[in-house]
Amino acid sequence: GTDDEGYMVVPNGDGSIIYLNNGKTNATNYNQYIYGIDPLAADYTVVESASNATMALYGMHTENSTILATIEAGAPLASVTAGISGKVNSYNYVYTSFVIRGSETLEMFGTTGNEATLPIIEPDPYNAEFTVRYSFLDEDHAGYSGMALYLRERLMAEGVLTPKAEAEELKFYYDIISGVEMTEFFLGKQYMGLTAMTTFDEAAEISRQLTDLGISNQVMNLQGWFNGGYYHDAANHIFTTRKLGGKKGLEELNAVLEEQGGKLYADVAFQKVSFESEGIWFNYQAESAKYYGSGYVASFGQVNPTNFRQTSSLGYHETMYDLISPKFLVRHVGTFADKFEGYDVSGISLRGLGNTLHSDKKRTNIINRSQALDVVLGTLDTLEESGKDLMFSAANDYTWAYSDDILNLPLGDNEYILVDEDIPLYEMIIHGSIDYCGNVYNLSDSKDARKRVLNMIEYGAAPHFVFTWEDATEMKYSGMNSSYATSFGTWADTAAKVYLEVSASLRGVTNAVMVSHEILPNGLRHVVYDNGTEIFINYSDRALMAGSVKVEAMGYTVQ
Repeated sequence: GTDDEGYMVVPNGDGSIIYLNNGKTNATNYNQYIYGIDPLAADYTVVESASNATMALYGMHTENSTILATIEAGAPLASVTAGISGKVNSYNYVYTSFVIRGSETLEMFGTTGNEATLPIIEPDPYNAEFTVRYSFLDEDHAGYSGMALYLRERLMAEGVLTPKAEAEELKFYYDIISGVEMTEFFLGKQYMGLTAMTTFDEAAEISRQLTDLGISNQVMNLQGWFNGGYYHDAANHIFTTRKLGGKKGLEELNAVLEEQGGKLYADVAFQKVSFESEGIWFNYQAESAKYYGSGYVASFGQVNPTNFRQTSSLGYHETMYDLISPKFLVRHVGTFADKFEGYDVSGISLRGLGNTLHSDKKRTNIINRSQALDVVLGTLDTLEESGKDLMFSAANDYTWAYSDDILNLPLGDNEYILVDEDIPLYEMIIHGSIDYCGNVYNLSDSKDARKRVLNMIEYGAAPHFVFTWEDATEMKYSGMNSSYATSFGTWADTAAKVYLEVSASLRGVTNAVMVSHEILPNGLRHVVYDNGTEIFINYSDRALMAGSVKVEAMGYTVQ
């Protein structure tokens, strides 16, 4: 009600809080689909760039109570809504809704004046269970820190999370862009050829140079290593070209990483199949997901800045892709897993399998998103049984049981007007069990480098860079032209400087549980770990006192 004090917790980015009765009555209610909206239900027009809700939970904390709600079944068909008092009633509220039957609009064209938009409703409700579990927490689990701690304890009891045995050096994550398709010419004839931005030998040299700079615990995500480069063919076969180093060169690269105490992950995209793959490896008409009403193939691409439609190639055909149907995903993943077992490589990096869920509406039996999740979990079982470590990008919570590492976590939230504060809810749940990093440092859209370092320290996250041996300008006229600042020679010293500072701050807590996070006045943050370590972070431009502890401007103090 209007007299209560506290906040609501929503799964916005890595977690957000909305203060009760915050007075923002002109703001739109918070609403997000769990795991993002189904691409087959989304509009072609994209008017905002937002991080998905990656956790199926929400909650409310007041002076006398803390309630955590977790969506136990039906999460892929759910959305979370939150609103404050004074807008439609005198209550603050947060709740979940479920989509139990799909619909579309179908454009009908005829002679002038006879055009119409028809609603198309799927014939039957989805055959899925919907369960929300409410946990009423005690004083030891109060607030959002208590919610995270309680859920972590529960997930550990269920075997989803496993505590790390001992502390180690902070990891350093970096992507290596290896092969990139570009337009080439032979005797005046134009064709798409593979350009080696980083050969496997050059990637090994990058690893050695990073070691010399003091970066020890390296995790390399090798992109574009097979099937034609970064935008590769369907992953139901494996071909490593001699131009990059072949299978032997790939395994030698893995050996170099292991000798230095690091790990190599081979990047693969299963669900988004590039247009370059159409042909013998992928029958897009038969194997793609399709819309219900029209039966059209679900095809997407880049967002066109002139009309905001997410169906453009922007001049590079390979950036367009079809969404493979869950019906055929099992075969593609199974074939890849069987073939990759013969490669002496530590792990597999899953570019989209941990963050993309989509339905398929044009089958004898419609495959909804809840059923698609069952398929994805089955493929993750297959990959885990191959004996390889698994790394995910911007991973949804259903991947935690399989994750050894996570890339590209949103170390922040979407700045919706109704939202008041960002909190590291995601990180508090998994810290000490799964290692992770944020988005790529050298492709960040933020000019405040110092704030990014403080953000890593507050969130317990490792640094993350992307490198190429060749100059990034070589990719200017390719589908990889958004990777404009990747030259290793330019960024090596910066990477080492960032890593050494963040590593020195977090060295003692890599296996610890983040038990408390506080938002203090004037831009101060306070993080406590279960081994007694406390970190104060100051985002303001002047020195501040946190009790008896002095924290310098744009600085931090570790106790």
